[in-house]
Amino acid sequence: MNIGIEATSATETQKAGVGYYTANLIQAMVRLGREDHHYTFYLRKPWSDPLWLTESERHPKFASKVLSFPYLWAQVRLPFELWRHPQDVYFFPSPVIPLLYQPARSVITIHDVAFLFFPECFAPLLRRWLSIATPRGIAQARKIIAVSAATKQDLMTYYGVPAEKVVVIHHGVHEMYRPLSEKPSAQDTLNAIKQKYQIEGVYLLCLGTLQRRKNIPRLLQAFSILKQKYNIPHKLVLVGQKNPDLPEQEIFATIEGLLLQKEVIWTGYIPEQDKPVLLSGAEVFVLPSLYEGFGMPLLEAVACGVPVACSNTSSLPEVVGESGVLFDPYNVDNITETMYRVLSDEGLRRNLRQQGLQRVKEFSWERCAQQTLEVLEEVGNLTPFPCERRAGVR
Repeated sequence: MNIGIEATSATETQKAGVGYYTANLIQAMVRLGREDHHYTFYLRKPWSDPLWLTESERHPKFASKVLSFPYLWAQVRLPFELWRHPQDVYFFPSPVIPLLYQPARSVITIHDVAFLFFPECFAPLLRRWLSIATPRGIAQARKIIAVSAATKQDLMTYYGVPAEKVVVIHHGVHEMYRPLSEKPSAQDTLNAIKQKYQIEGVYLLCLGTLQRRKNIPRLLQAFSILKQKYNIPHKLVLVGQKNPDLPEQEIFATIEGLLLQKEVIWTGYIPEQDKPVLLSGAEVFVLPSLYEGFGMPLLEAVACGVPVACSNTSSLPEVVGESGVLFDPYNVDNITETMYRVLSDEGLRRNLRQQGLQRVKEFSWERCAQQTLEVLEEVGNLTPFPCERRAGVR
């Protein structure tokens, strides 16, 4: 079977959501080494990741096609290529199927519908585009992959998608995310990372793109209460790149208003290889998001053996299971007391670590890739629509 995959987000230098998902998923597809399929990855620029270059060279069934084009790549250059050289099935790791040419045997992944619930978190042009592209992609795709049962429910509730059209396939977690060893060299590595980001002493960690729906101001308020009420020695480390919907001055205005300038450390975006060590060194990982389609940092923290406190909303309870403590993200006092409970109860932290390391065994990119391939095979073997037969599409 010939499988075409829109993979350009995987070549982004600073990967977020879709790019991170796409990169890990197709690398896992390469590792599966299925000889009965031929894969074509459509890119705007060459893949520069050494891991990808090394693994893909071993499998001639994988081909990257770089389509150079200055503007509107996804809406002009890509559909032209799909029309000229049809494949048996196409995979779009986002809800966007090209408008000019929409292959009927397509599979899309929908990560969330945050723009419906938090429209103020999106620039007007992006929000308008998502409101057009998402329902079109839903209508055109023969199957939809949802990254969580919560996202599937959102699609059924707000778009009326039949349950049988949506397949839930959870993300995996990269093998680099694991607890630090007991060796002195591991502690040296942690100390070097802490020095790199100017972190002293013990710390709480929150990781993710700084958007409004990440609920950072309430986290800062809760952290301020923790410092005043319980006199904890911890710093709060915020890891993540800025997003236009949450201006930098809003974050720092909150920090300054709460007199936390010396207690909060914002690292900005950090390289992927630094994240496991920084996570492993945290006393507690906190994710106060108001809405997540999956919550990848949560799973990464659990894989590193870090006790987790997170919101009780959307997909987060589904991902964390019994390996985290939940709080109401709209209630600052509840966030505060939940964090203190985890910090002050060594038995609870030990139990959360143990359950988390068991929980994370249920998630792997290889499993995600295998399940995704099963969906692609199902759609690729479907009888073509009449219009496809007339057009001569296989």
